[in-house]
Amino acid sequence: MFALRLAREFGRPDWRRMLDEISATEYSDWTDHFSKVPFTPQLIDTEFAALQKTVFQTMFGGDTELTDFMLLTDVEASDTEMSDETLQTIGEGIVGGVRYEQPNSGS
Repeated sequence: MFALRLAREFGRPDWRRMLDEISATEYSDWTDHFSKVPFTPQLIDTEFAALQKTVFQTMFGGDTELTDFMLLTDVEASDTEMSDETLQTIGEGIVGGVRYEQPNSGS
């Protein structure tokens, strides 16, 4: 998914070729960069949502969240924690993972 967004950011329709042409170090650098700076569509969405929030609060007052006005981001507020069984079930689907346990944990 990141590679597709990176290709779109650079205007490259051939994302596989783009990945072939860059080194792992460059890819890592771009990953670090875009972890701090959003891609253009997300940046535009955030800026437009901030503008809408400002207009809404000016006209109607009240307290609203920025995510209420975002179009591209699906944010679900969830304060509930997953149970251990759910986390283990999710972890079973990860191929090649290594499970680390404390010594003498009984499992």
